[in-house]
Order: sequence, then C-alpha cells, then structure tokens
Amino acid sequence: MKINKVLYRLFGIFVTKNNLLYFFTIFFALPIFVQAQTAMLPPPPMPPFQHTAPRSAGQKYIEEVWSELENATFATPTFEELGTLHEGYSFEEIWELARKSNPSLRKKANLITAARGQKTQKSLYPNPTLFYAGDNLGVNDKIGKHGLAISQEIVPAKKKKLDRAIASFDVIAAQKEYSMECVKLHNDLHIAYNELIHAILICKVEQFAQDISNDLLQVAKTLQAAGKSNSIDVLQFQTMLFSSALNLKQAENNRLAKWQNLVSIAGIPDLPYQPVRGSLIDRTPRRDWKTTWTQFQHTSPQLELANLKITQARSQLARAKADRTSNVVATFSMARDIPAKKTVPFVGILLPLNIYDRNQGNIAKAGAEVAVTNREVERLTLSLQKRLAEVFYRYDNACELIRVYEKNIIPDSFEALRKIGENYSDGKMTYLELYAQRKFVINTLLQYIDALKTKAITTIQIDGMLLEGTLD
Repeated sequence: MKINKVLYRLFGIFVTKNNLLYFFTIFFALPIFVQAQTAMLPPPPMPPFQHTAPRSAGQKYIEEVWSELENATFATPTFEELGTLHEGYSFEEIWELARKSNPSLRKKANLITAARGQKTQKSLYPNPTLFYAGDNLGVNDKIGKHGLAISQEIVPAKKKKLDRAIASFDVIAAQKEYSMECVKLHNDLHIAYNELIHAILICKVEQFAQDISNDLLQVAKTLQAAGKSNSIDVLQFQTMLFSSALNLKQAENNRLAKWQNLVSIAGIPDLPYQPVRGSLIDRTPRRDWKTTWTQFQHTSPQLELANLKITQARSQLARAKADRTSNVVATFSMARDIPAKKTVPFVGILLPLNIYDRNQGNIAKAGAEVAVTNREVERLTLSLQKRLAEVFYRYDNACELIRVYEKNIIPDSFEALRKIGENYSDGKMTYLELYAQRKFVINTLLQYIDALKTKAITTIQIDGMLLEGTLD
C-alpha cells in the first residue's frame, strides 16, 4: 500500500492490477512494437560499426578497417566522389596543347591552303603565245620575210565557270575535312583522357585492396601468435597479398600506358606523367535510339561531305559534256617583206573538228562517278547506322549497369559487409569469409568504374559522330 501511495502521488493514479497492465503496455509493449515497425524500414546507408562487447585484437581491427573503408573516397556511397579526380591537368589544358601540336590537324590545314591554290589556278585564263617567224633568210645574201606572231587559246565561258565550281567544292571539302579532323582529335583525346581517369581510379581501388590484404595478414599473424589462428589462414592471406600486389602493379603499368597514349594523341610524347582531374560521372538524361539516330543523320559531317561529293561529281559531269565544244586558237602576225619593202599582216583561226573524239569516254566516266557517289551516300548511311547501333548498345547497357549498381548492388554489398563484420564480432564468421566479402565489394567498385568508363566513352563517340583515329 505504501508503494501505491507513492505512485499515486507521482502519477496521480491509484495502482491496481489493471493499472499495472496499462503501465506494462505503455512502458514495455509499445517500445517493442515501435522497434518492430522500425525494423521493417530499409536499413540506413553504411552505419558505423559498433562493438558493445570487449574486443579482441581482431575485433578492434574490424572496426578500424570498417572506418577506413567508410571514409575512403572511392568506397563511399557518394558516387560522384567515386568517379572523380580533383588534382592535375584538366581536359581543356590538354586540348589546348593538342591543338598546337597534333600533326594531323596541321596536315589538314595545309590541305586547305593547297585547295585554295588549286582554285586560284583554275580561275586563270590561258597565257597567250608569242613567237618569231622568218622566210628566205640568207638566200642569195638577201633577207626575205620575217616578223612576230601572237596566238591566244579562247576557252568558252561555261568551261571556266565549271572549273571554278569544281575547285570551290575542293576548298569546301578540305575545310570540312579539317573540321572533321578537329572533332576526331577532340574525340580521341577525350576518350584517352577518360581512359586515364579510369586507370587512376583502378589504381586507387587496387591500392586499397592491397592495404586490406596487408592488414589482414598482420592480424592473422598476431592471432596465430596468440594461439587463436592457424598457419593455413596466414598462408591464405599471404597469397592474397601477393595477388593484390600483382594487381596493383598491373594497374600502375596500365595507368602509365594510358598516359603515353594520351600525350601521343596530343602530339607531345615527351611530356612526363602528370595526374589529371575530371569525372566519369555523367548525369545527363538517358538517350533513346530513335532520337539519337535521327539527330545523327542531320548532323553527321561524314554524310554532309558525302552529299557534297555528289554535287561535285555532277559538276564534273557537266564539265565533261562542255568539253565536247573545242577551244579555239586565234593567231595574229605581222611579217615584213624586205625585197618588196612592205608589211604583211596575217590572221589565223585554229578550230579542231570533233569528228572522232567527242569526249564520250570522259562523259561516261563522269556519269558513272555520279552514280558511285550516290551509292556511297547509301553505303555510308548504312555503315554509320550499324556502327552507331553497336556503340548505342554498349551505351545503353552501361546506363542500365550504373543504375543497378547505384540503386542495389553497391548499397547491398556494403550492407552485407556490415552484417558479416557484426557476425564476426560474435564469432560466427571467419576472417576468410570477411575477406571474401571485402573482395566482393572491391570487385563491385571495379565493375562500377568500368561501367562509368563505358558510358563516358560511348557518349563521346555518339556526340562526336563516331569520328575517331586522328593518327591513323
């Protein structure tokens, strides 16, 4: 009764058996119900691993490595950080160097100058011809006739107009090829740049994997000395450490190879290795095939150049037909007749007779070339559609992989890692099982970075109209 009076004073109620049931429901059953409802919610992302029981050396290690994994840039759920580098050359700086040094770009610029010179030459009219003529020179110690003559080839105006048109097409084609070469260089350089970023990120992941292997080996040795592990575990971790070191060495060699590829494309092969900054993350909306192909057809410089060659071929056909009309050669001369003491003028017209050769062979050839250029546009369209479909297939697959990795695989793999760590602390998991899950997490990160690279490169190829091979 004294307890009832005390509770009555505290809570303002009288404690009975029913009241005790209410108290039990409020203070015990309700928290259990709330906890059960909370357990049904999705687990929070990557909570810090906590130990409540006294920890052995191995248990302490698990918490420390978990914290390291949680704080590592490439292992956090912030995917933008996972695919991004923050120090070194930017792509714009490499691009500026390449524009000044790439030999293919300078070659295309020289071809524009050559085409302009050819256009100027085609616009010039034929030069006149001046010659001397003499007759009866030195006969009977006397001078007969002698004088000067000038001749001029007369070209019909239509021929010169067509010549200028054909030469103008050559200039336009050279300019378009220069623009295409710029796109090729930009695409090749950007692809090589992203491949270098990918190689550097892979090195970071492999370095982290080696650190984990080394730490696990040290812990296994410590536990073996304390009689809590056996030599087989040490040998297994030692083998894994050698494997991690080999993977890291291969990743570093690949990084240097990607750097050499980048500077070779830029035209500065002696530039020593430098880190680069950039990101493989691309958050632009996902493309669809129909819109991509329609846009490609309207903007492809390759198709535009092929259509330009059709127009040029038609002009060459018109020029071949114009050659059925021969050029005329006009001659005028003044001759002095010394014995007669008079000057004799002379006018001549040279007109070829087109009886056998009416340029029919060249006309047939030019007509066939028009048909060839038309078929070339059809062939090129189908070829580009085929190539774009292959690139778009890889792009679409990469987009889907990235979506699934970010939404499911990476969060789930880290959650599994957390649970295995908890089970290890309770003695339900071995080091080997923990290492296997960590290896799975690392492989997941590597595959995710590969998918980022694939999407970045295929996006460059699509936006760059499949123009590649600046050094080919």
